[in-house]
Amino acid sequence: MVKKGVDLLPSTMTKHSLQFTLNQFFKTDLQQGRLDFLRNRTVKVVVSDIQLEFIVTLNPQQMAPRLQVVMANQDADILFRGNMDDLFLLVTQKVDPDTLFFRRKLMLIGDTELGLELKNYLDTIELRERLPASLYQLSEDIAAEVLLTRSQTTQG
Repeated sequence: MVKKGVDLLPSTMTKHSLQFTLNQFFKTDLQQGRLDFLRNRTVKVVVSDIQLEFIVTLNPQQMAPRLQVVMANQDADILFRGNMDDLFLLVTQKVDPDTLFFRRKLMLIGDTELGLELKNYLDTIELRERLPASLYQLSEDIAAEVLLTRSQTTQG
């Protein structure tokens, strides 16, 4: 269902939606300079099962630093690749990134130092503090469903 939505949306709408969401979510961290390690660096995210790929970089040229999303098939300093469920579990901190990496569910290619900086930064995020209660609960419910489905698939 998500893949269909990605396929149907024009890339400019996907770009603007991603950019708006990321800048809202990371607003305080951007203001505090916690994402300055992204200055002049690019992170490519590929969600392989829904054919979504985008590049994120920090645009410090504006009055307040903002994340910029580019919908282009180009190289980046680091590439993160995984399927939607694995990346969701990573973002919601339901699975350790190292576990995903060693099980070959998460691929990291490129600047290892940038990858570690990004991983360490993401590990500090507390979703409960950043999301409205209803959205946090929804993310918890979805993560639980993904984990349940996985456990049933591996048992059956």
